[in-house]
Parts: sequence; C-alpha cells; structure tokens
Amino acid sequence: MAGFTHYPKLVRNVLLCWVQPPPPDKPNFLGQPRFRTLNLFASPLEPQQSYVAHHDAQNFTRLYGSVFCDQPLEVVLSFSNDEVAPDGDWVQDENLKHLHYDAEALRQAYDPRKQAATGKFFATIYGRWLRMEVKNVGQAPTRQTRVFLRGSVF
Repeated sequence: MAGFTHYPKLVRNVLLCWVQPPPPDKPNFLGQPRFRTLNLFASPLEPQQSYVAHHDAQNFTRLYGSVFCDQPLEVVLSFSNDEVAPDGDWVQDENLKHLHYDAEALRQAYDPRKQAATGKFFATIYGRWLRMEVKNVGQAPTRQTRVFLRGSVF
C-alpha cells in the first residue's frame, strides 16, 4: 500500500500514478523530479488486492485520469472533510489515512475488454483530503497497469 504523498505543482498536475512495468529511470526535463519518484507501483496486484494512496486536496477540486490494465479493476475516489484525525490531532502526513473517507466521489468498474468506455474518469470532490483505491477484481495478477490521477481547482 502506498501512503500519503505530496508532489510540487511543477509536476504538471499529476497527483498519483501507478505504472507497471515501470519505465527506465532517466533524468527529467528542467529539474522536474524523476518519474520513479511519482510512480507508486511497488509490485503487481494480486486478485482482490488494492493500491491505496492519500493526498491533500483543495475544496472543489476536479479530478480526472486514465486507467489501463490487463485485468479488471475497481477504481474508487473518496474524500474527507475532517478537520482533525479520529484521535483529535491535527491532520498530518502520519494520520491522513485514518480520516473518515465516507464521501464517495467515484466508483468505476474498469474492464479491459471495454477500454474505450471505462478507461477514463472525471470526478469532483468537495473535500479537503483525497483517497484513491485501485483494486484488482480480476482472476490473475496484473502484468500491465497504467493509472493516472490528475487534478485542478476550479
């Protein structure tokens, strides 16, 4: 599982991504971080396993992205408006994953046989904190995965 990750605005609106197999590690253009620092892919997803990542957001954020995989996936974007964590502490990197992500912005079934219809998404969140889960609902481990989440503020 991936944890909280924050990227500078210089990275062209990419908030989260999982790319399998990862591309070769090469220097990026004009001082941008290397792609390997953005790619949250650690290992293939086994059936019924998930990638999960958390990110800070701004109120009224539009989120859009693309999905490709050789296995069927379920993609869920949810958000939280909690001002403090369940233990009463202010929200920080360490406790961000423990917030109440009970507001669902998108639940999408990706089917590789219907890629044109299910390989893209657009959602709006009305919250401060974002949670993205990508779950393998297929019968085999993933061999190829490309999931990108980008964002912009109205």
